[in-house]
Amino acid sequence: MNTPTRKKATNKKNKQSKETFNLSHPDRLLYPDANITKSDLANYYHNIASQILPYIIKRPLTLLRCPNGQKKKCFYQRHLTTEIENLFGITLTDKTDKPEPYLYIKDKSGLMSLVQLGVLEIHPWSSQIDKINRPDFITFDLDPGKSIEWKKVIEAAFFIKDNLKKLNLQSFVKTTGGKGLHVVVPIKRLYNWDKVKLFAHTFVKYLAMQNPLLFVVNMNKTKRKGKIFVDYLRNQRGASSIAPYSTRIKQNASVATPLSWHELSVRIKPDTFTVKNLPHRLVKLTRDPWEDFYLLKQKLSLPMV
Repeated sequence: MNTPTRKKATNKKNKQSKETFNLSHPDRLLYPDANITKSDLANYYHNIASQILPYIIKRPLTLLRCPNGQKKKCFYQRHLTTEIENLFGITLTDKTDKPEPYLYIKDKSGLMSLVQLGVLEIHPWSSQIDKINRPDFITFDLDPGKSIEWKKVIEAAFFIKDNLKKLNLQSFVKTTGGKGLHVVVPIKRLYNWDKVKLFAHTFVKYLAMQNPLLFVVNMNKTKRKGKIFVDYLRNQRGASSIAPYSTRIKQNASVATPLSWHELSVRIKPDTFTVKNLPHRLVKLTRDPWEDFYLLKQKLSLPMV
């Protein structure tokens, strides 16, 4: 059951401007080591709203909330459990077959409400609420084992890019703000979850056959030593991945950051960009590295889909 429902407003309408946004506890330190307050986080999202919103609006969201900051108790939330201004719910059946209202937002006001809730990570589904069973992108999450050098992760990303190109699929890359990279493939909304997951799993097994010294399909920690696990399980119903431009829970307030392929080098680490320096990067860029992301309507070409 996919029934969009709107929760009633319970407080004053939040303004979209950082000057008038009604923020409680604006001086609360959310990232103590980086000296970043709730107000600083609100300003960050106010400034980069046009960049992040295309990747998070009208999609179910999994949120990592840290109301008292990065070093205090944090928890994940994916359901709309209380009535909150500018947050909405879409009723979906989960693994237990129990209908639940999954959170989503529609606009910048919703994004600023997430700041008010102390959200430090935003993880959207790869499908939109109007076609919840038809994903519009595939994510390959490069998760390096211990002792893997960063240059090997970069090598793996380019290897994935080149092999996707053989299937006539253009891909995009982003740092995760954690320890790895995401290679992301926009697709037409033609395929259900099972077919998308099958494609992703088959492709990852192919990678491991092509380069068994670099890639591993098994997520078992002992099997991953010295290799890179390419997580294809992001591509199933209910799964999510960190949004481009979302903050992470890391001490330095790192941000998942879209790159152009020619930028990807050892000079840029997975946590290079942060709340403090990401806006400067955007000012200096002459071109959005992901500007074609939603213009591409790609089809999957393996026989099983």
